[in-house]
Amino acid sequence: MRFKFYGFLCICFVWGCSSVDFIPEPDFRPNDHRYKVQTWQEVEILRERPKKLFKIVGEIIIRNTEDLTWEEYEPRLKKDMFQRKIDGVWMTEKNQTMIDNVSVQTMDQRGRTTNSYLQQSNLPYWKGYAFRYK
Repeated sequence: MRFKFYGFLCICFVWGCSSVDFIPEPDFRPNDHRYKVQTWQEVEILRERPKKLFKIVGEIIIRNTEDLTWEEYEPRLKKDMFQRKIDGVWMTEKNQTMIDNVSVQTMDQRGRTTNSYLQQSNLPYWKGYAFRYK
């Protein structure tokens, strides 16, 4: 019985592993009695420093392995921040990082390589600061 890696490999690529990571500040409180946002659409995503007084409550890191555009990611981020009772996110950086290579080889019964696959790629990511207005 041979185990074929192709099916497993295809499943891994179809289910992209994009993530929105929230790294809270030490004094972050999940509940804020002053939170006034009513729906997730009201959460602000800014590309420049907010005009009002604000307090940074954590860092946001978005890793994009699904090759989605920012317009496709924005609703996900807003919903996640609404659940955490955060007023907005100030996006500060867009970059790429090199991810580890993936190498898969299959061999026949004699030990000869029958198929091989090597993936090398960059992982785009966005960074920003989650904030609450004072």
